[in-house]
Amino acid sequence: MASNTGRMSISVSPDKQAKLDAIAANADRSRSYIVNEAIDHYLDLYAWQTRRIEERLERAQSGEAKWIPHDEVFDKLEEKIKERLGRRRS
Repeated sequence: MASNTGRMSISVSPDKQAKLDAIAANADRSRSYIVNEAIDHYLDLYAWQTRRIEERLERAQSGEAKWIPHDEVFDKLEEKIKERLGRRRS
């Protein structure tokens, strides 16, 4: 029976390999399974990020977006940071 998976070879540091092996042992799975799960998660995240970027670019180009000047954004961020720091000191 032919395999429906491709073969790939990668090099990782001994530290990464030990961490993968520990995860695999704790999950009672193979190292290959753990790496495939990690790749699946990365591919899902990459696809999500790409979709979000494309959606935002379309929105920006459509004229629907509300543009906020750079200085105003940073002023608001500074206010929030000061509020949070103030709460921690209280």
